[in-house]
Parts: sequence; C-alpha cells; structure tokens
Amino acid sequence: MIQLKLRPQIPATLKSKQVKQIKRQIAEKIAKGEVITSEDFPSHWRKDDIKKTLWEYHNRKCCYCERKRDLKRESDVEHFRPKAAVTEDKEHDGYWWLAYEWDNYFFSCKLCNQEYKKNHFPLLPEGKRAYKADDNLSEEKSILIHPTDENPEKFIGFDWQHAKGVLVKAVGLDDNYRGHKTANELTGINDPVIMRERAEIIPELQGIAQILIFAKFQNNQTLIKEYSQKIKQETAVHKEFAGFRRAFFRAWGLYEYIENEE
Repeated sequence: MIQLKLRPQIPATLKSKQVKQIKRQIAEKIAKGEVITSEDFPSHWRKDDIKKTLWEYHNRKCCYCERKRDLKRESDVEHFRPKAAVTEDKEHDGYWWLAYEWDNYFFSCKLCNQEYKKNHFPLLPEGKRAYKADDNLSEEKSILIHPTDENPEKFIGFDWQHAKGVLVKAVGLDDNYRGHKTANELTGINDPVIMRERAEIIPELQGIAQILIFAKFQNNQTLIKEYSQKIKQETAVHKEFAGFRRAFFRAWGLYEYIENEE
C-alpha cells in the first residue's frame, strides 16, 4: 500500500443530472426518517469515466494490496466510507451523502473489497463519527489508512525474514495498531494468496541488492549506475507491491536509490 497522488478531475457522470437527482431522492428519504438500502444507490460508479479513471489513477493496481487487476475482471470501485451501512455502528445509516462523491472512491480488487473491507469503517477511541453531511469528517480518526491523505508506508512494514521466503507478511508500524488492523482485518493485504505473491519477487530483488552492494564495495561506477537505476525502476509507483519493494531495499540500507524516497 502506497500513497496516491492528487486525484484527477471529477468525471462527468458524477456531475450529471441523473446522479444529482438520485442524491436528492436519498436525502429526502433520510429527512423523512425512511430506511435506505443498497437498492437506493444505482451503481453509476461502475461507468467507464469513473472506474477507468480510477484504475489508471491507481496505476492499474488495487489501492490496498497493490496487485495488478484488469479493469473488467476481479475489480471494484470501493467506497472508502461505506454508503448504506457501517458494521461497527448499527445505528448508522451509512455515509449516504458520500455515495456519489469522487473523493470517496478508490479502485480495489474484489478480494480486498468484498472479502475484507465490506462495510467496515472502525474509528480510534477518540474519534467522533459523522452521521450527517455537515459533520466534520476529519474528527472521525479512521483506523483504516487513507491511501491519498496519508502515507501508508509510515504505518505498514513487511516481514519476510521469518517465513523462509514462502510468505511476506505486512506488519503494523504505529502505536495505534492502524497499520496492523488495515493489513489484517480491513483489507486483503495479508491474505495468504497475496503474501505468497509478494514472496515470489524476493529472489529478483535480492539479486539486484547484492550486486549493487558488491559494486559499491568495489567502487565499480558502471555497475553502481546500472543497478541503482534498476532499484529506482523496481520501486516505481506503477510496480506491483511497490510498498514491499521499497521496504525490501530499505532493509538492505539502499534508501538513496528508492523511487520517491524522502
């Protein structure tokens, strides 16, 4: 999981008369005290100008586990704040006013969204949950790490030393356990399939690290230039499991060559 850059412009679908009408209808039902369900939310977020834009914005990867996904296969548009219900608060109607808000959408794989995230949106103990459109969302203190507003690499690290190369497990780095819960409870980051897929790239990364360290020891400028460039390429934002790749090279003390390293 890595931090995403500024979001593209709002797609035309979300500014259409049809979507504006749906938003008014939902608001009217809420004002009348009527119960809303998923059926009140036509899935306009699946239209190409939304889903394809998100897919490209996310470098064709799930925003959580960072697996490459096809646009039309094993992929979803994920509502960061769930639209019609909140698992952790049975009295909550869901963040219905955000159902068609561009900033509440992310591209994810079906595994992360449908098997793990679902309608979960837990808060830290000091958080104050928003129940209506004019409530302050910044006071909620979400446990789930936000892929745009926060840098997930400060919350989630990786352990591959204790699994003999078979698995690469994401581990939490923060004292509030947000990284741990994001990786283990709220997304598929630590699904066994994904942990194995991350482990498969270790031999290639290790080979690059070993050659660069040897080249630095020998002061071989040609190899240093070549393999420092390889690390930059291997840790670029578009690469699958970029968060793990960066953590791997940091563990080898090769910070300076990592793409976008602060």
